[in-house]
Amino acid sequence: MRSTTSRRLASAVAVLTLLSAAGCSSDQLSDAAPDGDTPTGTVTIEHALGSTSIDRAELGPDPRIVTLTAPAADAALSLGIQPVAFASDTTGAADGRYPWQTELAADVPLIPVPVEGTLPIEEIASYAPDLILADFAASTPTLYDQLTALAPTIPVIGDTVSPYDALTRALGTALGREDDADTVIAGTETALAEATAELPGLGGKTALLSQYIPATQQLVVVADPDDGAAAFYQKLGMTLPPIELPATAGNRLVVGPERVDVLNSDLVIILVNGGTAAELETLPGWSDLPSVRSGGMLITDYATIVALNTPSPSSLTYALGKIRPMLESIAS
Repeated sequence: MRSTTSRRLASAVAVLTLLSAAGCSSDQLSDAAPDGDTPTGTVTIEHALGSTSIDRAELGPDPRIVTLTAPAADAALSLGIQPVAFASDTTGAADGRYPWQTELAADVPLIPVPVEGTLPIEEIASYAPDLILADFAASTPTLYDQLTALAPTIPVIGDTVSPYDALTRALGTALGREDDADTVIAGTETALAEATAELPGLGGKTALLSQYIPATQQLVVVADPDDGAAAFYQKLGMTLPPIELPATAGNRLVVGPERVDVLNSDLVIILVNGGTAAELETLPGWSDLPSVRSGGMLITDYATIVALNTPSPSSLTYALGKIRPMLESIAS
């Protein structure tokens, strides 16, 4: 089958530039049938480029799913599904697998992330997908149309990155496994709720996710509380500091190093993308930042930034473990 779509223009996004809620409705929606029968009915997944209609019967009990981002692969794996191929950025790991993706089988072929704004359509087609979880990889209507010509495609759900639970819910809806998706999401909700209860001092603290790119001398900051990458802090009782975003900025702020003052937060988690911590420490005003003075500055690794920046239930659980010592420090 093929998807039916109604489209609106969405901003192009890319994981290397750091990067609300999911909408799933149904027509003739039926619950998973007993005794292992394949669920039937047509479901409609609402997303940033319109909507995708999926006939569950045509999708079948064992669909061939191609995933084009880390959160998309996470959604499939969380429901016990091995994608037939997965696309991934190989900056953090040569095989494209992140530390929380231990269940991704070694024989699942990798589709390397291409140049921003393009996709290897012929290679994706070669895997004969029944469903494509494209997420933010389908960053334009053109790319989305190219993918929907191959199979029903679910692009980003949200404005820049999908909320951490969105793709898991969408896939659960498509497969008639909503309860399984809810169970996966509930596990992460519980972990975050327990951390919040154990660290009440986080309440009212501010937090920011950022990266510094020495090659272009740019600071990129997740500055919009509605950004999918901001929910992690909010669930811990934290907030984003107020940052004025230019009308053309979207929900990511990009400034030069002379504006290091935008990192005015109790907690800053930052990646030096293509450089070293020493390059941050020499920026004018760095030593005056509240997080630097109080010990709330965490210069971290690529995988942790990806886990927070393009979140999924499994990546947030991983990130929570990685940054727990820093959370405990600023909560005290």
